[in-house]
Amino acid sequence: MKKLSVLTGLATLFLVACSPARMALEHEDWKQKEPLAVSGKRGLFTREKLQFGNYYTTSVKRSWTRGSSSRWGLGSGNPSRYDYTNLIAVEYTRRKQTIRFSLTDDYNNQSEVFCVSKFNATELSVGNRPNSIVNIGLDVAGFLSGNSNSTYYVQIYTRENEKPWEMLIDNIQSQIRARTYTGYLGFSNEEYYSIHPVYKMESKDGKSGNTLFGMVGFEFRDKDGKPAAAVSLLNKGTVYLQPLTPDRRFLLANACASLLMQDQLD
Repeated sequence: MKKLSVLTGLATLFLVACSPARMALEHEDWKQKEPLAVSGKRGLFTREKLQFGNYYTTSVKRSWTRGSSSRWGLGSGNPSRYDYTNLIAVEYTRRKQTIRFSLTDDYNNQSEVFCVSKFNATELSVGNRPNSIVNIGLDVAGFLSGNSNSTYYVQIYTRENEKPWEMLIDNIQSQIRARTYTGYLGFSNEEYYSIHPVYKMESKDGKSGNTLFGMVGFEFRDKDGKPAAAVSLLNKGTVYLQPLTPDRRFLLANACASLLMQDQLD
């Protein structure tokens, strides 16, 4: 993740002389975008909260497990059930490659989110759904090559007794193939968002230009290709959410928060 931070920092320098560093969102649906500035990112493991808009963390832990419940993390649940999530080796938690956090909002939505970095996607097996996010029929060929140890994998639980949304991002590929790379946030073959690196920055006069190095953030698009959310990794971070239903905005806020936390997993 240090490499990702360095490249993002270099990209920031490209336009810093002529304007504040701002990620460019060019789709017409972003014309009325409202930036949600991020605070608390540097103090995640103190009492400080990660917050943007009316979304904020209630806990952040360097852990994948949660109590003794088989639903969470390294539990030993029934392999025939969707909640069997014994998928990562203990060695990942020992290397501080995992984060678990909870997010809430003004509508009293609550989440439990589990993140693991520097993960090889070929090791992904969730109970009776091996390579679960791959099996929902999306084009994630980059995760099947077996050559990448830079996968960032996330499980987002937003409701009790429901299987999680899953997110996969390859940090290296999203940098070196910023114009063509696609990651995914998926629940089923009918419910998913594609994730696209943003490699352009906006100058003070509103014009956009390519960065010199890779991407500076991500845009989430629905299955019709319309933007739903975006997160800038520049500076302290900025989140953008389209006017969707509160539950979908909450889901995407969790996904954006997960991406903002990656640099805590060095």
